[in-house]
Amino acid sequence: MRIASKKVQSSFLKFPKRYMGAMELFSRLTTFIQHETTEWRAPVYDPTLPLEGHQPLRIQEADREYNITKLENGFTVLTESPSFPSNICMGILMDVGARDESPENSGACQALKNIYLKTLKHTNETINYGMVQMSGGDFSMEYDQEKTMFRANCLEHDVIDMFQMMVDCAMEPRSLIASNIARVKNHKIQNLNKYMKQEDPFSNTVSQDILTTGFGYSTLGMPLSGMESNVENINYKTLSDFMLEKFTPNKCVITASGVKNHKEFVDLVKEKFYDFLPQPSHLNVREKAKYIGGEARENLETPMTQIALGFETVPWTDENMAAFNVMNTIIGSATPFSQGGPGKGMHCRAISNVFHKYGIVQEFSCFNNHFSDSGMFGINIVGSSSYNEMLLDIVLRELNGLREPIPVEELNRSKNLLKINVLLAMERQIDRLEEVAKNYQTFGELTFHKYCELIDKVTSQQINQLAEEMLKGRPSMVVKGMNQSQLPGVDQISSILN
Repeated sequence: MRIASKKVQSSFLKFPKRYMGAMELFSRLTTFIQHETTEWRAPVYDPTLPLEGHQPLRIQEADREYNITKLENGFTVLTESPSFPSNICMGILMDVGARDESPENSGACQALKNIYLKTLKHTNETINYGMVQMSGGDFSMEYDQEKTMFRANCLEHDVIDMFQMMVDCAMEPRSLIASNIARVKNHKIQNLNKYMKQEDPFSNTVSQDILTTGFGYSTLGMPLSGMESNVENINYKTLSDFMLEKFTPNKCVITASGVKNHKEFVDLVKEKFYDFLPQPSHLNVREKAKYIGGEARENLETPMTQIALGFETVPWTDENMAAFNVMNTIIGSATPFSQGGPGKGMHCRAISNVFHKYGIVQEFSCFNNHFSDSGMFGINIVGSSSYNEMLLDIVLRELNGLREPIPVEELNRSKNLLKINVLLAMERQIDRLEEVAKNYQTFGELTFHKYCELIDKVTSQQINQLAEEMLKGRPSMVVKGMNQSQLPGVDQISSILN
């Protein structure tokens, strides 16, 4: 395109003549001096008109299909067909978590996460890292109290290489050198936790503290990062024994999303897992969680106090699981910098009943956890230490409020918000893949498509009855801050509620 030359005129800037050529070029590039000219502006196309000569490729979105195959050696293969062209997501879900650790090998899951890329059989850490970078995909290991998942995503032509790497990282026993590195990193994580606790004593550790208080140092009460006193026991033998004992075929679901041919993926799994032998189902039976309740208090020189009060509830497979999630949405959460918004729970009770009425409250949130054999529901509050009794009264009042009939408008709003959050989470391919695998491993069948139906069935009478039964149980309480003598114990709290 030919651009007509036009001398730049400026009435408010005066430059020597030797700079005028440079300034004219500058004005042509930025239009800083002469804004009204259109001679050197980029052409603008109407986005509503089709591009000339472009032929779009039209693909009809298809319904997702799920196929499940149980291999002879105990592994389960679950695939999701593509609904629209995308990358391939893969994962190995294991029914193993921090609750499966003991005081002797506590911290094993954290140690394995620290060195999950360190393999020797086919590749090494440098090759694994480079493979992920060159594929443009992603690979990670995550774990919680009950599950461990290795998950990866990549383009279709990198599937075989990425899957082999994932198998090695998940199933290969760690070397002596890698185990020593894991112990050093566990040390650093414990030191980091100490530092973070000093900087922010009311950090997210309360979720772990309340579980440890409720279940003790076993099963669901085991710390996710491991016991600090056990760091030195993390070594080659500890990690090898933990993996050989816990990472067994009957505890693994190998899953993939975006797979066009289920049989081809099953053949790939058979090829990579052929040398794993089946194990009897009666071995490695998980110890059942035993709720004990109680309280834990920590005196801190801080003007703020944190109180977390929880009660035992139901596992994932219980018919009332959806009702507890609705209860959690009804109360909601609020902090000074995040008080909800349109579609985020701006009408939840944490905001309308607490934040809008009590200036002493800095944080108010509800927590709801479900596991394979138990659960916990409760409230966490942070506020001024001068009003500890009032903070506890606010918590007890909101818990008691669940015993009263829920207005229809509030109930429907909470149910709709919960359904939106569920559906949005299921839109993300890698998150949906993990949820589908956990759903099958927990229920023995795919029931995730019934989540919204279960939520719709929740009634006010059901919530009232569940709250009544829950609050009759022994509470678990965690208190951090000053002036704790003003607060009653868990036995007194139980008497107040009943």
